[in-house]
Amino acid sequence: MTLVSICIPAYKQPQLLKKAIDTILMQSYTNYEIIVSDDTPDDSIKEIIDQFNEPKIKYFKNEKPLGSPQNWNNAIKQAKGDYIKVLHHDDYFSEKDSLKKFVSALDSGPEIDFAFSYSDIYFKKINEHFLHKQSNVQLRRLKIEPEFLFFRNVIGAPSSVIFKNDKTIVFNKEFKWLVDVEFYINYLKKHKNFICIKEALVTVVDGSEEQISQELAFNREVVLNENLNLFSAIYSDKLNTKKSLLFFQELFLQFEIYSFDELKRKFEIPQNINGFLIDVFIDMPKNALLKKFKKRLLTSRYNKRIFKIERY
Repeated sequence: MTLVSICIPAYKQPQLLKKAIDTILMQSYTNYEIIVSDDTPDDSIKEIIDQFNEPKIKYFKNEKPLGSPQNWNNAIKQAKGDYIKVLHHDDYFSEKDSLKKFVSALDSGPEIDFAFSYSDIYFKKINEHFLHKQSNVQLRRLKIEPEFLFFRNVIGAPSSVIFKNDKTIVFNKEFKWLVDVEFYINYLKKHKNFICIKEALVTVVDGSEEQISQELAFNREVVLNENLNLFSAIYSDKLNTKKSLLFFQELFLQFEIYSFDELKRKFEIPQNINGFLIDVFIDMPKNALLKKFKKRLLTSRYNKRIFKIERY
């Protein structure tokens, strides 16, 4: 049996970590180690770990908080397994065979290095569940164009993935908002074969108090800087399309950036996308209110659940 390293980057919320570990210990697949990298300033996480008295748990307390995503990388760095399963401390396995099914996916072929499952998204604030899943059209596109993830992260949260341990690919410490997308793109450009497990094997909690994604969603500096830098890293002529232009038009309208000169004053623009961004602003005034409305509609829960319109 292949050894799986279940890597948990922990930060506060010890009771949620306890639930995550409880669902690991009930797994039918048993050849795993649990690695907890703890960024919490107090001993609340360690106290939970001590309660388990479980030899499979390896606990690492960070003397100084590493922050995301370095805390993720620190957990993976300690991993001895051939397979890496990241599990955020506020997420958990949905069933007792979840890990077995993740491992079986990677074992299904010698060239399969990356797998992901559907996710049960639990919206904590409104107490609702939503099944995040990938369509066949999205999967076919992802196969030939991993860069597609820049426009829409169809894979989902890191807790929904498992991958073979490749020490050369880590989560980029320069990113926070798009760190998972940047990792997925780089991993799938090197390891092209993946498999999608069409079951919700994990529950991903949306709306936890300590979630970084909650803090960053409306942070203009972080969101725009990371979109500019990641797009620059993956940019090629094939991405110079009307839909790419529309993506940035909607993004700039959302954060009230109305000209290229204004963008240059406030952000450092990668040289290779200068011309592309100039074109973005040339066409942006047309139907600006309509573009704002369309983005709000197409990124809403209603589109994800009912209409399922592909935007890019």
